[in-house]
Amino acid sequence: MLSHQELDALRAIGDSEADAVVAELGRDAWVVNAALRHVHRNDEPLPDSLPELVRRFFQRHAALPRDIEALRIARAQAFAERHLLPIMLSLLYASLPTTYAAARGARVLAATGRMSGNALDRRVNETAQFLLDVLVPGSFSPGGYGLRAIQKVRLMHAAVRAQLSTAGDGNEIAINQEDLLGTLFAFSVVVIRALRRLGIAVSPEEASDYYELWRITGSLLGIRPRLVPAHFNAASDLSDRIASRHLQASDHGRQLMAELLAGMERHMPLPLQRAPRVLVRHLVGDQLADALAIPLDAAAQAALDVARLLPRGSRADPGVAQRLATRIAKPLLAGVISTKLRGAPPTFAMSTWD
Repeated sequence: MLSHQELDALRAIGDSEADAVVAELGRDAWVVNAALRHVHRNDEPLPDSLPELVRRFFQRHAALPRDIEALRIARAQAFAERHLLPIMLSLLYASLPTTYAAARGARVLAATGRMSGNALDRRVNETAQFLLDVLVPGSFSPGGYGLRAIQKVRLMHAAVRAQLSTAGDGNEIAINQEDLLGTLFAFSVVVIRALRRLGIAVSPEEASDYYELWRITGSLLGIRPRLVPAHFNAASDLSDRIASRHLQASDHGRQLMAELLAGMERHMPLPLQRAPRVLVRHLVGDQLADALAIPLDAAAQAALDVARLLPRGSRADPGVAQRLATRIAKPLLAGVISTKLRGAPPTFAMSTWD
């Protein structure tokens, strides 16, 4: 497992290939943003207006790693298809709060200006759509959407690094290799743990296959392959080590969580309006929930008791949490993914310079 010293060094390393592309584009990055807006399918031709260096970058990174095991990826995507609602719920109620609890990463997220109000709704939608593009069966096939989505997100990360070049401490840069690892684990390890806390039985083989899908995705996103653990258990250990280094209370993290929680609760029917805070606390645990200032809401607990979703006077157990998740998943996802998109496809747009 990577040592603390090695992880410290990773905070000064970005993604050299993608960063070089964005550095050469400079203030013309908006051209790429416009040109890629309607490119979604993996086999869709790139537009003629795309700068040649971006075209070459996309072509170089259109192939899957040689060590990919197609059967394991297919099993992982079949698992995701069976559990899509709780997986997406785990993203919103566990993965995103976990990333907000990383104080340094929360500062970078806040600095992008896309984590409040309508911008937050679109950002959350884009993240959810990115997961769908990767998780659906056939996502890496010619007719899939996974490779194109990964390529656009990789360039977007490079654009944010360039725009927030002074956001780090000392030699630290935004969206560095350690942060990318932490995000990868939020989409894989944290999701598996959340599913189990929801009462969903996830076998060791299913957890391993699901992680393998994200391990491949991580390498395509520009994480150095040697850094990514080969197996789920090792990834879980490294995830905990990174969390121990960064999960702490911060004003940025609390602000981001407050915005996300308010957005979740806006989409809830009135009887369940404050249920999200109960479920987030259950999925991430009291320590992290307290760091994010998530209310320990006795009134919300009482309302859920009245609704007979939870045994009176008790904390949510996995079976109860699964029933609660089922009740709130559909209205939340319908609101965030469908209503807030207003029919427009997500763009994973690169930032532009003022």
